[in-house]
Amino acid sequence: MKRVGIVLPRWHPSVVGGAEALGWQWATLLQSGYSVDLLTTCALDLTTWANDLPARTTEEDGITVRRFRVSQERTLYWHELHLRLLTARAQLAPGQPVVPWSLALQEEFIRRQGPYSAELFSFIAQEWQQYRALIFLPYLYATTYFSARLIPRSLFVLAPLLHDEAPARLSVYGLMARRARVVLWNTPAERAFGESLWGQLPSRIGGMGIDTSERQPAELSFPYLLYCGRIDAHKGCDELVNHFLKYKQERASPLRLVLTGKDELGLPSSPDIDFRGFVSEKEKFELMAGAQLFVLLSRNESLSISTLEAMAQKTPVLVSAQAPVLVEHVRLSGGGFAC
Repeated sequence: MKRVGIVLPRWHPSVVGGAEALGWQWATLLQSGYSVDLLTTCALDLTTWANDLPARTTEEDGITVRRFRVSQERTLYWHELHLRLLTARAQLAPGQPVVPWSLALQEEFIRRQGPYSAELFSFIAQEWQQYRALIFLPYLYATTYFSARLIPRSLFVLAPLLHDEAPARLSVYGLMARRARVVLWNTPAERAFGESLWGQLPSRIGGMGIDTSERQPAELSFPYLLYCGRIDAHKGCDELVNHFLKYKQERASPLRLVLTGKDELGLPSSPDIDFRGFVSEKEKFELMAGAQLFVLLSRNESLSISTLEAMAQKTPVLVSAQAPVLVEHVRLSGGGFAC
């Protein structure tokens, strides 16, 4: 049977992340016509890339999952490089799209950013002939950059999941993208940004399927705002919590903030903040259906699965006006507000 590979930096049912969810959905859908391998590392934590899982091959719902050890964890050295990159980006002149780093320094940044897996790269170099296509997501990580150069262009499919962040300003990513047979964007807004950096590319809007079946609203004893996903500053959760607590100080209201997912921020203790941790899909959709408002203040998204899921439950959403993709979600649907 024809075989397709999907390459992700990490994957596990317990991992909350858009790239992981999208890659798994594509793997599931491709099963109708292909034998599907998911190639990933033994890491769960994207801040360290520690080998939390054994290196082995398993089968998950008919999909072959091949795990490879990470060769080196992330260190303080990478954080120093990242700080240099943030500084270089801040110093870019208007109209200057890329940071003027040497090829060697750019590749050193990507290597140290990780996850760098010599075992994964060796497997792809030796076994690429068995695949009709290898789909890499996202653009950012070493698993994509150092693997893609090992295969013919005819096999290379790239799903960038691109947003405006400092690493996107490295020119080597544009060189990589221009090698792809096809680029799969999630949204028109992501494509517009990508082409402003990398030029026009052979591409399609891929996107992601969203469950639109209506659910019974959660029956909580109080009205609430809802956030679902990874709870950290990169997702705007610090801003969300601070604004909400300030609102509660200024107004007498029974409104609470309900959050689900992994708390990487360290939420403050407050009777007005209801942290529920990981919840089932059923409970998540019921919470979405019952919320007064779903809130996502992240500025860096190529697609927001949770925002689209909340819209599908007919719940209005509040998003950051500084996130072009989220603004596009709201504009096209009429289902919320940007602030």
